[in-house]
Amino acid sequence: MKKCEYCAKELESYHLQYCKDSDCEERALKFYEFRRDKEKIFGVINIIVIIAIMAGLISAMFVPVFGNVLVSVSLFILGITVVAMPFAPESFYQKYRIKKTTFLVRMFGILMFVASAVFAGIAVYYNLKK
Repeated sequence: MKKCEYCAKELESYHLQYCKDSDCEERALKFYEFRRDKEKIFGVINIIVIIAIMAGLISAMFVPVFGNVLVSVSLFILGITVVAMPFAPESFYQKYRIKKTTFLVRMFGILMFVASAVFAGIAVYYNLKK
């Protein structure tokens, strides 16, 4: 049976795309419009932050405090971006639909906050070790 494109519930008819008598269609269209409007800025932020994370990891070998702080700040910014704009590859939307994919991506963003705290803790450790 075919599933709703937003919430992944089974549909009554194979010809339907969204649940009947619900706001799934409205939410899906709102999500697609938001993604279309914000995907370029999302991509630019991702590129800048990934480069900063790589630079931070490399500099952490030479200046541990600075490198770990750079990685921590970069992961924090990436976490904010991912939680605010929970976009995933199209294959995720085909497999899990919009609602579940958004939830999974936001959980990944929260994991980035945790990783950011870990790198901040490492930076504090190296700073106190001096």
